[in-house]
Amino acid sequence: MAREDDRIDNRIACLRTDQLPATLVSDAGYHCEVWRSSGSVRRGGERHPVDRIIKIPRVATPAREVGVLNRDHQRLRKALGDIVPPTVFVRTRIDGEASVIAMAPNIRRWFDVANPGNEAELAPMIARDPRLREALAHFIGSAERWYRQEDRVLDLYGIDNLVLDRNHHLHYIDSFGVFFHADLLEILPDPDPGLATRIRTSRLRLEYLNHLLERAHDKI
Repeated sequence: MAREDDRIDNRIACLRTDQLPATLVSDAGYHCEVWRSSGSVRRGGERHPVDRIIKIPRVATPAREVGVLNRDHQRLRKALGDIVPPTVFVRTRIDGEASVIAMAPNIRRWFDVANPGNEAELAPMIARDPRLREALAHFIGSAERWYRQEDRVLDLYGIDNLVLDRNHHLHYIDSFGVFFHADLLEILPDPDPGLATRIRTSRLRLEYLNHLLERAHDKI
């Protein structure tokens, strides 16, 4: 759901949410709500446009976990480069509790790449665009290495985690809990069945992405 010309519901210590125009982009995510705030700021006597995403976690995030979020993001950026938008994690207080928000540039999403329902439209685009094929192959290869070497499953369960913009650039835009740890399913005596579902779905969607890429190569 989306609400136009709104305000962020939460009180966030580092933001004037009572004065910050914002639109609720999504409240369907497992980890957070996603808001978009656009406008302009004055720097050096000139106004500069601002179009950013603000992600607010559903539960308070202790300081030690903020470091994990940042490390995981840096890992993604190092491996995937510009596929991952630069994101800043800000320790702050949300509704009086110590927590964190994530802020990133707004990506104008066009297609959910990991959704098999879009295959008929996406496959021809990938076949025509060598830059997109290269980006998708790089993404798949990185995700597979994390799984094989570290039992880390990159989150493709979330809605619109891997998207295409109208310029056919690939973006991975998740910020919170970007990795699932598959070894927990064996280590924990009573693992969360929801975790197993998220891991299984993410792995199936990665297989689908590989299928998309192979189909595109067959058409070249």
